[in-house]
Amino acid sequence: VGGLSDIDRELIALLRANRIYDFIHTAITKRVSILISGGTSSGKTTFLNACLKSVDPHERILTLEDTRELIPPQSNKVHLIASKGDQGTADVTIQNLLEASLRMRPDRLFVGEIRGAEAFSFLRAINTGHPGSMSTVHADTPMGAYEQIAMMMQQAGMSAGFSKQDLMSYIQMVIPIVIQLRRDGGKRGVSEIFFARDES
Repeated sequence: VGGLSDIDRELIALLRANRIYDFIHTAITKRVSILISGGTSSGKTTFLNACLKSVDPHERILTLEDTRELIPPQSNKVHLIASKGDQGTADVTIQNLLEASLRMRPDRLFVGEIRGAEAFSFLRAINTGHPGSMSTVHADTPMGAYEQIAMMMQQAGMSAGFSKQDLMSYIQMVIPIVIQLRRDGGKRGVSEIFFARDES
């Protein structure tokens, strides 16, 4: 297939063989960026913590969250927490933290959840030397996850001159994998995996 890397071909083969664990582990170790999508209580943060265990122990990891929930096993790690400003102090947003984090020379960024203007900063960070970064988004389908990111970029005024289709293509190029989680009764798990480079 033209234009596909060896890693893309390996991932496509694993996905078509329904080897879900191997697909996810390979994507993480080969530094393909991933978005974890799911509804409330679908286990997104738990899943993101599990993914951290597949990252090389020698990599430098930065986590960016509103509340400290991510626990990287790597020894070289920095946790950044967003905060609502008290009297006389400014808010520190995930977007502020993302912009500051790049000066800390991380190998990868793990953002607890993307909810707004930080969507564009996260994509730009991945695209400028931090592949294999991961985050979560609140959505019910992989396409819905991409649409949420596109909508956040539009609402933040970060999409000037781009059609929604252009935005969707850009987001899928930067984060080609969405892992959809769902809660079925008491059980949580992966309900679907979307890989943008698999054209089948």
